[in-house]
Amino acid sequence: MNLLRELSMGEIVSRLVAAIVYAGLQGLLLAGLARIFGDQRPAHDGRLTPNPFVHLSVWGAAMAALFGMSWIRTIWFDAKANRLGRWRIVLVAVLGLAAMVALVPLLDLLRGPALLLPRTGGYAVLYVLGQLQAVAIASTALNLLPVPGLVGGSLLQAIWPNAERRLRRLEPFGLALVIVAIVAGWMPNLATTLLPLLQVR
Repeated sequence: MNLLRELSMGEIVSRLVAAIVYAGLQGLLLAGLARIFGDQRPAHDGRLTPNPFVHLSVWGAAMAALFGMSWIRTIWFDAKANRLGRWRIVLVAVLGLAAMVALVPLLDLLRGPALLLPRTGGYAVLYVLGQLQAVAIASTALNLLPVPGLVGGSLLQAIWPNAERRLRRLEPFGLALVIVAIVAGWMPNLATTLLPLLQVR
């Protein structure tokens, strides 16, 4: 059971910082892509911002701190406002997740400047960068699932654009199942497998 794995306080804190940064990046990417495709709703809901606390899910942050996987607060889209049709909601979700994966190797470019910091601060920044890369990869894989509350749940918004109230009611149950699956070890963290393929050498 993953919950029994020993975690240092430093690892928990660095993962929590990584989850906060991840939330800001992922939320801004999704809201920005929605805006590009003509959907103003995320912007009207205040989601078109890099402020991570607007996007942060408390349970997602907790799962990141303990298990290295996270998610953001649900971004709701307006299928009718999207100039390319309701199925472009899925395109926004896929492109948003792909953009997060594309950022992972770019984070390696920050390692050089981090070494210019004072020794303790530099090591802390390098450790958080590594955790951010791992959290981003594992979270992207997790968020591919079409579960209400995850980015992949946008598929359900596209299929049933008029069922937002029902999807909002289902969201706590979907996330509860995800949490149980993570804690029980049924949902593997793929960062160890995928991260070496994306890091800049």
